[in-house]
Amino acid sequence: EKSMKKFVYIIVCLWLVLICSFVLKQEFTLKTGKEVLLKTVPVDPRDLLRGDYVILNYEVAQIPPYFRDYGENKTVYVMLRVDKKNVAHFAGITDKKPKTLFLKGRTGNCQTTIPFFRSGRCVSYGIESYFVKEGTGRGLEKDLRNGALVKVAIDKNGNAKVKGFVQK
Repeated sequence: EKSMKKFVYIIVCLWLVLICSFVLKQEFTLKTGKEVLLKTVPVDPRDLLRGDYVILNYEVAQIPPYFRDYGENKTVYVMLRVDKKNVAHFAGITDKKPKTLFLKGRTGNCQTTIPFFRSGRCVSYGIESYFVKEGTGRGLEKDLRNGALVKVAIDKNGNAKVKGFVQK
């Protein structure tokens, strides 16, 4: 019985360490990551079960057709070029970790806004949905359609977290 109690304590401690490390990793990215702005196209402002949220489709997620096809569900690194207004733009894609600023993601199929390229390959970065205060989802969607930008922090490994929104 004593060894069983010890085993339960060890399992509980391991779970606490795992949960804390996940939270700390997220916070570390928010505090130390390079802050840039991303242009978005919102998709949906409300979920009856989860409350208000926006699904964000980033311009830098749409791979132009003249870049090599990386297949479905592959890890890729999208290199970013940041302009004078701190807005990040697609600068290239690779399957090797680059030395420049980049976002790490996984490839998939999507509908795009690239002219003459109705559907194609996109990258998901894990920052495509963002929960907001109840009653504010539709207003945020309108702001994003009017040019508001998403502020994200990107760590040295290409992981990103949404920090907020900025009016253009």
